[in-house]
Amino acid sequence: MSTFAVILNEPNERVAARIRDAYPSPDHYHFSDTVYLVAGDLLVDDIIDTVGIGRDGDAAGFVVRLNHGYGGWTNRGIWDWFARAEEAKRSA
Repeated sequence: MSTFAVILNEPNERVAARIRDAYPSPDHYHFSDTVYLVAGDLLVDDIIDTVGIGRDGDAAGFVVRLNHGYGGWTNRGIWDWFARAEEAKRSA
């Protein structure tokens, strides 16, 4: 399992709904109106197509595959989400 950040240029409820539908909890984390985290055995291009980012999509933004390095000061829920995603990766 990999973790990804979906970063939108501006809030987009259609993209948010696609993320919730395609990656049901606990496989996504709503960090802010423009940043979502997604976990799964996925490819970046598949996420982009699924959520509708791109020239022919509903939104502008990008997807980044995360590589075990993260830190900062934010709400505790994000650290719990990362821990669950990392544990799922080790169990796979």
